[in-house]
Amino acid sequence: MTNFSKAISRFFRSVHFKIALIFTVITLITLGLVGAFFVNQYSSQLIDSFDARVTIPTTIKNQLISELQISNSTTANQDINQTLSTLGGSTEQDYVYVVDQKGVIRGSLTVEMKQLVGQGVGASINTTQAQTNISRALSSNDTYIERFRSKILGRRYETLTVPLESKPGDRSSTVGVFVYTASMESIYSSIANITNMFIGALFIPLLMAIMIGFLMVRLLTRPITELANQTEEITKGNYSLRNSIKSKDEIGVLATQINDLSDTIASETAVSNMESDRLNSLLSNMTDGVLAITRDGTVTIINQAALDLLHISRSDEAVGKNISDLLKLVDKKITLRKLFQSIRGFAVQPDGSSDVTLNVVASLVRRQSSFISGAVVVLRDVTRQLKLETDQKNFVSNVSHELRTPLTSVNSYIETLQEGALTQRKIAREFLGVAHDETQRMIHMINDLLELSRMDQGTAKMETEAVNFSKFVNYVLDRFDVMFKQGHSMHSNHNYKIIRHYDQQKAIYAEIDSDKFMQVMDNVINNAINYSPDGGNIEIGIEETDESIILSIKDHGLGIPKKELDNIFTRFYRVDKSRARKQGGSGLGLAISKEVVEALHGKMRVESTVNVGTTFFITLPKVDTNSSRFDFN
Repeated sequence: MTNFSKAISRFFRSVHFKIALIFTVITLITLGLVGAFFVNQYSSQLIDSFDARVTIPTTIKNQLISELQISNSTTANQDINQTLSTLGGSTEQDYVYVVDQKGVIRGSLTVEMKQLVGQGVGASINTTQAQTNISRALSSNDTYIERFRSKILGRRYETLTVPLESKPGDRSSTVGVFVYTASMESIYSSIANITNMFIGALFIPLLMAIMIGFLMVRLLTRPITELANQTEEITKGNYSLRNSIKSKDEIGVLATQINDLSDTIASETAVSNMESDRLNSLLSNMTDGVLAITRDGTVTIINQAALDLLHISRSDEAVGKNISDLLKLVDKKITLRKLFQSIRGFAVQPDGSSDVTLNVVASLVRRQSSFISGAVVVLRDVTRQLKLETDQKNFVSNVSHELRTPLTSVNSYIETLQEGALTQRKIAREFLGVAHDETQRMIHMINDLLELSRMDQGTAKMETEAVNFSKFVNYVLDRFDVMFKQGHSMHSNHNYKIIRHYDQQKAIYAEIDSDKFMQVMDNVINNAINYSPDGGNIEIGIEETDESIILSIKDHGLGIPKKELDNIFTRFYRVDKSRARKQGGSGLGLAISKEVVEALHGKMRVESTVNVGTTFFITLPKVDTNSSRFDFN
């Protein structure tokens, strides 16, 4: 039912219906005007003929005037009736009678009114208007013609009231009144018949007009419908459809132009799509974030890199918003004008923290009239660059400081020896020992720096082999056990104990550089000892997954504050600088350890709680014992 209603609604809104309706209405109006004119003319002719019949000839009028002047009323009445009988054209519905100046009916043409002869008008004529007209005609020389409908009979009549004057123009010479009341029913019946005939005859041409109208509309709108279908396909992106209109009229010209327009749009769309694909490919593959904004700062285009930098999941969450809100430029007191005028751009943190720093640079988009329509904003992640710059400055500062301190100490002792302390053997030996220790410390630091440099440059060689990891860890820990027993620890006055939480007999293989990984374990375990000054247990654990080996080294020492954990692997970074310097630490051990682990395709992380302890986790890839690369025998 709904589809039918929609179809009916579409039909009444269609051009077919509207044009056919207009054609039908025009036809109906034309035929109506013609019919109305014809009926009106016909009616006028009938009424004129009727008016010509309802009259009194001059000869009859003169005879009636003479007869009314006869003193013998009986003879006069007979003569009057005889005279009226000569009046032709009367019907049974006509009332023709003569009234003398006293208001007495003297004669009549109608049979029923002959019985009223000799009676007064007031008693025999019950029509008030007729009585009034007779009275007015007797008192004046005016002729009265009036049309009316009888309320009793329901018929329409025309009444002619003519004064009969013996001397024309002299009201005092009026001897009577001639009254002619004729029925107009035949006239109006004829008019009604001709009107009904015309209306009946109008139905056929009107029906033909409707049929012809729809046929003409169909012929006229068929090419329009075809053009409408073609343009609809064009709006959908289908430019291959062509119309088959070959006429030479205006519609044919329009059809040809639409075909040409379709070809032009297809060509322009292909070029536009190609350019759009290039632009999208360029924007998608750019590592820098790119945003297109209007002159008021509204974002219109944003690429994936910008979404990632701003931590936005979908482009529709950014498009339509103001760039000041996305980058929080207002918080930095940066206006759009400053952004457009800046050449080097601004550094901002969109998320409000220092985790990500973006450099924002705007390039203006100008029209040929130099009107600024917007800008292209480039976002570049400079977090790593700033960190590298900061690390480089800190590195130079730390290296300078770490080298200057022992060099100053060595130089002071040498100057003291040169000034005479050399002759004092005990003091000289002590000073030379300190100089030697400081020199060894500098050599160790420089070797660490060279090792880090080789790792950074990728020139450090890794002599890897598949080793039994449990057996290797036992070997390293055995060395520390011997050191603790012989009292060679830096804190020999405290009791340290290494607890092994793993199956020491289980063979688990990992591909490592034994010397460098031993250095890693030495660094981590020494840190555990150094930051557990009161002694305690150092727990070593080994866990394995399907693909990895996880080595854990846990102490119960001072712990590391949470805010320091992110910097623990930074070069020259030390949580307790005074303690590290006293113990001879350079701040490079953990940095080297992490570089070595990552060179072995592993990961290194730390968990710590202040005054509870610290645990280092080292994850290494596990070697498949079924691999043919290694000989496990």
